[in-house]
Amino acid sequence: MPIRFHRFAGNPIIPRTAGSFYSIHVANPDILLFQGEYYFYFRGQAEAGHDQIGVALATPAQFDGIHWNMCPENPILKVGAKPSDFDSGHILDPATIVLNGQVWLYYSAHNIDWKKRNVPSGVGLAISSDGIHFEKHAENPVVIGTAPEVVLFQNQVYLFFQRKNQHGFFEIFCRQGTDGIHFPESSTTRVFAPSGKPGTFDQFSISTVRIWQEGNWFYMTYGGCPRFFDYPSAIGLTRSRDLLHWERYPHNPIFERGPAGSWDEAALWFATVLKKENQYYLWYEGAGTGLELATPAAIEASEQCRNQDYGGYRQFSFSQIGLATFQGEIEDW
Repeated sequence: MPIRFHRFAGNPIIPRTAGSFYSIHVANPDILLFQGEYYFYFRGQAEAGHDQIGVALATPAQFDGIHWNMCPENPILKVGAKPSDFDSGHILDPATIVLNGQVWLYYSAHNIDWKKRNVPSGVGLAISSDGIHFEKHAENPVVIGTAPEVVLFQNQVYLFFQRKNQHGFFEIFCRQGTDGIHFPESSTTRVFAPSGKPGTFDQFSISTVRIWQEGNWFYMTYGGCPRFFDYPSAIGLTRSRDLLHWERYPHNPIFERGPAGSWDEAALWFATVLKKENQYYLWYEGAGTGLELATPAAIEASEQCRNQDYGGYRQFSFSQIGLATFQGEIEDW
């Protein structure tokens, strides 16, 4: 049976919410089991325009993948206070592991004037003993790149990130380190790239990967972009035994954007997977109008956000977090 994830009928499970730090966008899910509780990290943006990171929690007894208890201290990781700080504009894309009994949270960081000053974006690190109160590391940024994912394997920390190549599309790179802070440039490996095959959903660019381990395999979800560098129309799956050499699932994609007029009609990012018993939960960031197709204006908005790069984003297309599930086993391919 092909692997296909199916949307939860009540999506989005975390909608953008007036009066919160995620009143405009809520996005970039990442889940971590820490001290017997599930921590669900995500990015929010309010009217001020800064991306910042929050967390929601659930105990294993409460867990259903849908209902989460918002931390009252959100956002728990804020942009830098000084304009010169490397993360004074945006903090987003959380990726977490438990290392030395603490939560190590890696994130994308943009300076407030990063576009005007052509300041390269970096991956920052913040550490917490309770999963809520974080201290940013003094040696930030730890890597130049964006959209981190992090995995512990054989006493090494594998830090994945994306960078544009000379042709303007994203490829996925990995660096290794032993302390979670220093990742030698000499360890840089390009681990995943677009298919380059005409007509495929991941022909042009790869965006926002997430990884989980099952037995001797690591599985990675990724956003596939057929036209634009960071506007994935579907989610693909690939696997590896060593985190460096990856093999695509032959029946990709495993999940596609919603129909025209839906809340996730435009693009999908950060497909974060957790397996419990025989069910896989996949949380994702979806963007779209949610206006259906009831009026000429709604039809025009839908066409723009589906067919243009970030079409109408933050005007009439917004990011929110949804859930999809798959029951069964991921079989060999």
